[in-house]
Amino acid sequence: MQLRVFEEPTGLVCEISDLKGRIDLPRRQWLAAVREEIGKIEGIARSAGCNEMRLGGRAWSRVLPDYEPLGGVTNGLRKALR
Repeated sequence: MQLRVFEEPTGLVCEISDLKGRIDLPRRQWLAAVREEIGKIEGIARSAGCNEMRLGGRAWSRVLPDYEPLGGVTNGLRKALR
């Protein structure tokens, strides 16, 4: 996994790219584990002062329903961190 933090006019953005790995769990447990880990990353980004998360590549929209589409990125998603 690669994390990149950059500044835009709206504030700091944290971007997750090149997310790889395998979690051998049944579907519901897999879903819970992925959401928990993404939540941890969001917490770290929030603590670092980021106000937005972005990711793309894999079709994560069904896994992370609280994210919204991000144009210009294959399967791009974004979430405001509050």
